Amino acid sequence: MRNKKTFLLILAFACSAGIGAGGTYLANYKKINFMDRYPLLTELDDFAKNDLGMLPPEKVDEDAVIDAYFRLYDDKYTVFIPVEDDDTIDYAVNKVNNSETAKNSGFKVHFNENEEPYFSCVISGMPADKQGIQVGDIIKKIDGKAIEKYKNIVKLTGENGKKQTLTLERDGKELELEFVCVTDMEELTGVKSKMYGNTLYISINSMVDESVSRFKELTDKNNFDSIIIDLRENNGGYTQLSVGIADDFIGKSETVMHSIDGENEVYSTSENIKYDVPIVVLVNENTASAAEILTALLKQYGDAVLVGTTTFGKGIYQDMAIFKGRNIKYTHGYYTVGDWECYHDIGIEPDIEVDMDSGYIGTEHDVQLDEALKLVVKY
Repeated sequence: MRNKKTFLLILAFACSAGIGAGGTYLANYKKINFMDRYPLLTELDDFAKNDLGMLPPEKVDEDAVIDAYFRLYDDKYTVFIPVEDDDTIDYAVNKVNNSETAKNSGFKVHFNENEEPYFSCVISGMPADKQGIQVGDIIKKIDGKAIEKYKNIVKLTGENGKKQTLTLERDGKELELEFVCVTDMEELTGVKSKMYGNTLYISINSMVDESVSRFKELTDKNNFDSIIIDLRENNGGYTQLSVGIADDFIGKSETVMHSIDGENEVYSTSENIKYDVPIVVLVNENTASAAEILTALLKQYGDAVLVGTTTFGKGIYQDMAIFKGRNIKYTHGYYTVGDWECYHDIGIEPDIEVDMDSGYIGTEHDVQLDEALKLVVKY
């Protein structure tokens, strides 16, 4: 603790000088307070230098310092996110190959020794193959624009049905062909549906804009007397989207986001009920965040029956901030749904508990879905 003691002695001497003492103390108060809060850092510094003979690093990795600091909060939801370099080959390759366009069209790209993008894989019988693309085709242009930067190859991804003119080099000769992006809506939106008699079953694996618009599209085009909403393995998304889905099935309700700065944000549903039908919600231990908000709204205001296992219990929400060009995701507050208290780290218990390994979801051994179907038959 020598460094701290020395610092305090110097500070005391400065204070004894009289003039400017108050200002000196205030200027250094935060430093003293920081050392008081984290004395282990000072001890560690002494140990590294005096016992291990380690000198302070000449160049400190700022990312490591920022990451280490936010780990002190012991909040797994508060994280430092390093800036991703979007002008590298690895970024471009991963962005394209992990896109729904590439997966559902059946192709992969890479860059050759001349740093030219080419189709490194084309799966036989899939859309890319049927449209004439071959392994080894070098991509020279997309819609007439040359590939001058790595990240420009990301233009290959697109919405379902999007048409692109590709200029390719094959066996030393250039050719043009029209490529139509193919994506599977179920895979793209994470929403799947099926009719069981007069019961509409819809599973949602995340709360994003595309998922919600797809959900509403399915409810609008199907005639149903009851609905099963499957939120198992749904780890959440945006609050307003959950409220938007619930709005079609319940009357007036409020979901309140309680911010750490004392300001609350309220999301309300209307009084109009579009679908006045029996509701069963499937949940499990990985139903979290915005998916839990939807669950809570449907349970409180739509008399939904919950089937499965207790939900994850994430009743806090995060926001993003920027520090020295780095992204910081931090916990900004907690939320309450209706009359319920915050269920963070507690979860929402099902009305009917049916334990099941998540690997059986969607299979003939899906006993949780079987239980849900038994319930809607009773209505």
